[in-house]
Amino acid sequence: MLNSTLVGRIEVTPDLLILQVKPDAGVPTFVPGQYVALGLPGSAARVEGSKDEQEAPAPDKIIKRAYSIGSSPVQRDYLEFYIAVVPDGSLTPRLAALRPGDRLFSQPKVTGTFTLDGVGDDRNLVLVSTGTGLAPFMSMIRTPGTWSPTRQITIVHGVRYPSDFAYADELASYSEGGRKFTYLPIASRAAEEFTGRKGRIQKLFESGEIAPDPTTDSVFLCGNPAMIEDMEKHLTNTGFVVHSKKTPGNLHIEKYW
Repeated sequence: MLNSTLVGRIEVTPDLLILQVKPDAGVPTFVPGQYVALGLPGSAARVEGSKDEQEAPAPDKIIKRAYSIGSSPVQRDYLEFYIAVVPDGSLTPRLAALRPGDRLFSQPKVTGTFTLDGVGDDRNLVLVSTGTGLAPFMSMIRTPGTWSPTRQITIVHGVRYPSDFAYADELASYSEGGRKFTYLPIASRAAEEFTGRKGRIQKLFESGEIAPDPTTDSVFLCGNPAMIEDMEKHLTNTGFVVHSKKTPGNLHIEKYW
């Protein structure tokens, strides 16, 4: 039943983890932006300090949840996931208790349509996320095929506190070497002495600091439903069209929970 091994664990904060999982069958083929289910049995230990569950699962039941893949498909050693620990959750406190070498379940089938399929290489990308909604965008920018000579890529990452800025050093490094890349981190609950951007993501668009052009840009939104609702309203008012299979558009949305 448990078909994978945890091979890496990075604690961004006690509530934010980067987990690297190696399936026994090898890393499956996938497209950046897709997701896979992880799981553990109800008998698995929960991390110290977690709250009581609303309903305890059966010991032999595998608790599964879907998580976006943060690693690139060209990286074949493991699948990477960026996970927020929910103190009274069924799965994340169990995932947080894992250490390298421990076993877990990963769904062999990868799925999801929040990808760059159908987005022309000539279109700029504005990738907007809150919290762990950053994960699919990490997969995209870690993949060489995402970069084209004319494409400008902008990543916006909204968090509560500056300590929550996972991948900050890696993201900052993408602007080196002449790449057309902009990284805009913003914290909504930063202390007064914090010198970076403060507030909600919406502020950057309302102020005009970010002003995507629907004729040249494709925008991807992933994360907090309130952010997505506000941004969808703002962007559709400026000419963007929500993408769907039936009606291709330039505004792609992934509701993270």
